[in-house]
Amino acid sequence: MKIGPLLALIFLIAVNLAAKPFQIIAPSDPRITTHQLRSGDFVIGLTDNGGGVINQVHIPGLGDIMDKATDMYGRAGQVAIRDDSHGGRYNPTQAGFWETLGTRCEITGTEDKLVVEPRGMALWHGDRKYDFTEWENIGPDPYDNDGGHGDLDGLDESNLPGKQATEVHSEFDYYGVYENVMGRAGIKTPAVYHYFELRFIRPPGHCLNQFREGTPLWNAKAVRQDISIDQPEGTYAGTDKDLNGMTAVWSLRHDKHMWQYQHVYFKRPDGTWGVEDAEGPVVKRMREESDATALILADSSNPAEGIALGLFRPKSEVNLSAIVGVDETSGKVVYMDNRTEEMSLLFNLSRTPTMTKYGFYGRFTGMINRSRLPKGVYEAFRSEVYILQGTPREIMEAVETLENLPHGHS
Repeated sequence: MKIGPLLALIFLIAVNLAAKPFQIIAPSDPRITTHQLRSGDFVIGLTDNGGGVINQVHIPGLGDIMDKATDMYGRAGQVAIRDDSHGGRYNPTQAGFWETLGTRCEITGTEDKLVVEPRGMALWHGDRKYDFTEWENIGPDPYDNDGGHGDLDGLDESNLPGKQATEVHSEFDYYGVYENVMGRAGIKTPAVYHYFELRFIRPPGHCLNQFREGTPLWNAKAVRQDISIDQPEGTYAGTDKDLNGMTAVWSLRHDKHMWQYQHVYFKRPDGTWGVEDAEGPVVKRMREESDATALILADSSNPAEGIALGLFRPKSEVNLSAIVGVDETSGKVVYMDNRTEEMSLLFNLSRTPTMTKYGFYGRFTGMINRSRLPKGVYEAFRSEVYILQGTPREIMEAVETLENLPHGHS
């Protein structure tokens, strides 16, 4: 069963000590937390059954605010990407393919640091709008009228090696780090640093071909005349084997009955903070006034009082040059490119009647598949964020401290 609030107060770095063999998707219970990371009395929990996503957020005085509505592979704390040219349905997702079909991965670490080791990413099932899986030998897809076999991609997959595993195994790998940074450089409140990469590491294969030009969802109008901005040098017009008009969302969610926060703070470009009633027009105000780096959910409009949870995405080199070219032999970054078209705070008080959602939304020109790049080089999308807990004032002070520190992971 899921680790309860009392046990969450006792740090358990790993309930499952033995590493699980990688499986691109495998049936499992999304409510099981397999690893925990503690920062002060604040605890986040991960699951290696579902890609190392966050499925536990334990706040002192509240307990675990993720319950039945958010302990699902499609709703856990995680990152996912899409692109316009493939109709938003080529959708590599950290957790896996479907609510009980997660990506089984390996998580390693120490008391203060958990690492989700590099592994392949599955495609999400398509949000009931594009059935690309003819095979359901590992687990069912959500399409009710295909008789267990049948899809819309127009490919003969009757003898496909790997069957469903091949259909869902994207060209991307995921790598992630979660690290307790409370106490470092004067950070006085619980703080978890999270770095991740989505690596376009495999050349276009069967998975991406299921979303090729000519399929019902292909959008030629979204293809970019040049995906790159400065690097790599030259013109890289988009194709159906690249990502054109890419969106990336990293978010947390929790069950509203576990915590009904009342106010939302957001940071402005001049360093001041705005505060809005969570039921009010906060989304409009954040779009107009925020610097898209930080938001705080809080009980009180008095920053010195109450329980609060904060998210911070610094304007660091990692985040400003989010697309990089990587040498696969050395792991070194060989070029960086700022392809950001839009970055904004993501906030939806009632994403569903029982769930709230918040995080960061980014839009980018796209990513170039490795078959077009120099030998041994692939592109990766990277990001770093902080999860903070305390009073609003304590989180604001931590954000100010973090703004003046070097970031990056080791």
